[in-house]
Amino acid sequence: MVDMKTLSGLELFVGLPDRALTAIAAFSEKKRYAPGEIIFSPERASEWAFLLLQGSVRLTVHATSLPEPVTLASLETPGQAFGFSTVLGQGHHNSSAEAVTAVEAVAINGPRFLDYLEKDPDVGYVVMRRVAGALSRRLATLRRHLLETIIDYERPPSTIPEN
Repeated sequence: MVDMKTLSGLELFVGLPDRALTAIAAFSEKKRYAPGEIIFSPERASEWAFLLLQGSVRLTVHATSLPEPVTLASLETPGQAFGFSTVLGQGHHNSSAEAVTAVEAVAINGPRFLDYLEKDPDVGYVVMRRVAGALSRRLATLRRHLLETIIDYERPPSTIPEN
């Protein structure tokens, strides 16, 4: 179980009433991962969503046409959420998360968290707006990277600046 003080300091939970923090703490725990350890992957079912406390996490996807996974995001800021597809009702993650450095994170049981948010819609609304904001920021970053890649790919070789 994670203490309420830790939860109340995370962006996702700032300002939530004590009753909500107490309920969320009951199905949350702190987990630690060594550098190089896989936190989750699409190949394994997972019930956990995560909030970074310390360390660095790399989120990747493996495109079948590429030999190496593609990095979607590098997370280093305490409070950053990852693996929240379980909270959105999916039984698996669509990306992989790897600890780049030693990582400590709050792990939240996704199905129990979703059940709680449905039973307390006032809290659920606030939390889901924050989750949507985090996902929106991540999608904007991915969109920017995709556009940069397309532009670089379509730019004629003669226009590529030299170092």
